[in-house]
Amino acid sequence: MIKLKHILNGVVVSEINLAEGDFTIGRNHGNSLQLEDGVVSGEHAVIRLEPSPYLTNAFDVTIRDLDSTNGIYVNNLLVKDQRLKHGDSIKIGTHEFKVFDDQSKSGTQTEFYVPDD
Repeated sequence: MIKLKHILNGVVVSEINLAEGDFTIGRNHGNSLQLEDGVVSGEHAVIRLEPSPYLTNAFDVTIRDLDSTNGIYVNNLLVKDQRLKHGDSIKIGTHEFKVFDDQSKSGTQTEFYVPDD
């Protein structure tokens, strides 16, 4: 499952489970996540989860700026359209989120044990 972890002062204050489809973020009513923040646009960004064409039970996750006034930052870089992965940091206005994928492995396997038999 893909989650957004809302972080405030270095502490996770909430977790949001994301489902397949569009997850909108902005100040206006009707967004999937409504942020009461003067620097967040009415329709600020959309996170899209689409089934991966390559891996069963996996999703491609992207974030797109909806022509917001103050932009979106992924890993401290201003982006318009960005693919997201486990551990990415998203900043929208004064809000920080981390992408969490419980299917992700914490490391990369580079060695394999091959028995002598």
